[in-house]
Amino acid sequence: MAPQAPVPDVAVAVPLDVAAAPRHALNVTAATCTGIALVALVVAGALGLPLSGVALALGLILGAGNGFLAVRLLGIGVAFAATSILRLVILTMLAILSGFVLGWERAILVAAGIAVAQLVLSAASLREVLRAR
Repeated sequence: MAPQAPVPDVAVAVPLDVAAAPRHALNVTAATCTGIALVALVVAGALGLPLSGVALALGLILGAGNGFLAVRLLGIGVAFAATSILRLVILTMLAILSGFVLGWERAILVAAGIAVAQLVLSAASLREVLRAR
């Protein structure tokens, strides 16, 4: 067996609270999506399309809530694959329900809002990962 080289002492930055980074990303996502939702409501209202603004804002808020729901479900010990499927089903059903309430032509705006919120969550999470490095 070959002798192993000594490992140099390297300082590794470890966050004091491991749960703080995901929570911060969720809070950033919620704040960003709420701001975008308010802008969507104002712009759509100014364009004379208030229900379209409501649909987009609803999708943004639902999408932002998806991250909080994921953390909650993982916290009770449910497998990640199961929570992913459950959350996908819930969001899909809510988008379909919005089609009944707001009209089918606006259901795509709800889905688009959910998609934008997921992109915001991904960007916020990436930012937290890069900050921790």
